[in-house]
Amino acid sequence: MDMTVSRPIKIFALVAVIAAAGGASMLALKPKQAAAPPVVVSKPAAPTTPVATAPHKTSTTAATVKPAAPAHRPAKQPAKQAPKAPAVAKNGLPTVIDEAFRSHRIVVVSVFDPQSATDAISYAEAKAGASDARVGFVGISLLDSPLSAALTSAMPGGGLLPAPGILIYRRPGTLVQRIDGFTDRDVVAQAAAASVTAPPFTGTGA
Repeated sequence: MDMTVSRPIKIFALVAVIAAAGGASMLALKPKQAAAPPVVVSKPAAPTTPVATAPHKTSTTAATVKPAAPAHRPAKQPAKQAPKAPAVAKNGLPTVIDEAFRSHRIVVVSVFDPQSATDAISYAEAKAGASDARVGFVGISLLDSPLSAALTSAMPGGGLLPAPGILIYRRPGTLVQRIDGFTDRDVVAQAAAASVTAPPFTGTGA
């Protein structure tokens, strides 16, 4: 068997080798193409539900603005005291007797010593007798110097006050009865009733 390769075959093989080598070279020289960026497919976002908010109410009430307190409060002025009524009225009698004449024509005055038990009883009887006769009543303590002095000065003819005793006055200030010593309510009531028409008292005792 003849293993001799003919010339045409050798040429064809050489051309094939060259062609293969040329193709490899072209592949080596051909620039590589940049890889395409990956395509990111994003999912559509889920629709958000709007949060309901309470409507804001506008207050129609005006805010009360308190006035600022003064830095220094003015000192309070001391209250003015009413002037005291004089102890003696225009008719010369103690004011308490003159005031009793405003509602009564006859006023029984009990003169007493508050430190004496007997005088206390006399005072109570005189007050009860005046009530029975429906006339005015005033008690004058011998220890109340302004009142007792005024009553003594108004006594007709001078003299001291009875202790205890009863003095009965008729409006506007006329002394019509004087009773010295203890007197019960019945005697006081009778004397008060009689004083409406009794003449003025002018003596120093009864």
